Amino acid sequence: MRLLPAARTFSLAAALFLGVASSLQAASYRLAIPPFLPQAEMKAQYGKLAEYLSKASGEEIELLLIPTYLGYWTEVRKGTGHELAFDAAPLIDFRVERQNYTVLAKVTGVISQSLLTRGDSDILEPQELIGRPVATIASPNVAGLSLFEMFSNPMRQPNFKYAAHPREAAEMLVKGQVEAAFIPTPIAIQYPDLNVVTTTRQLPHLALAASPAVPAEVRERLRKALLEADKTPEGRELLEMLNTPGFEAATNAMYKGYGAMLKGTYGY
Repeated sequence: MRLLPAARTFSLAAALFLGVASSLQAASYRLAIPPFLPQAEMKAQYGKLAEYLSKASGEEIELLLIPTYLGYWTEVRKGTGHELAFDAAPLIDFRVERQNYTVLAKVTGVISQSLLTRGDSDILEPQELIGRPVATIASPNVAGLSLFEMFSNPMRQPNFKYAAHPREAAEMLVKGQVEAAFIPTPIAIQYPDLNVVTTTRQLPHLALAASPAVPAEVRERLRKALLEADKTPEGRELLEMLNTPGFEAATNAMYKGYGAMLKGTYGY
């Protein structure tokens, strides 16, 4: 069918209008977060984070949760299934070095891992656990990576028992299924009846990082939203849910070198 000149002009104007309208729509970005907690808690806590960032940035932030660390590590290495990540120091450095991510902001402070035993245990040193069952979380979780650093000789290691998340590892210890558990210190302090045998070095806390697919102006809005979270009711509600006093400025350089903890991890 041939269009009359007026009809052609109208069609062109309509097409241009639709193109402009489409360009004004919020972009969609996927935020990947490792399985720190049971999935129901992950959805509640980090769904709130995605919602807050969406509102503050004017972009659509979609939460991407993967229930296992093996599946999460596969997603990280693939590097194409998401554009934002809220991650621990080794994986933040991996993303920066291998995938050109940019660190936007971090949780205030530092984080460590703790080796726990039951209150009636007579274990005083980590080396006493060689050959004995110890619960932790599989690498690339920092607990698993740190435990391999502590027991670097494969002939002199505990019998590792892997849990889905730190709380499950602690419960395995409480129930007597293992003789020790190695988990993040913020989770460990929730179990005051357990003994702390040792605590690891401190690493920079969790950080939000963005891939090159996220434009600079969007990155800046996300950064500002986190750094100013304590100034709004919505932000303070988020911080309370995440159990953190706030976020602070962070750079790629703060995480440099921690990716080396991943050496020996399949696919590194």
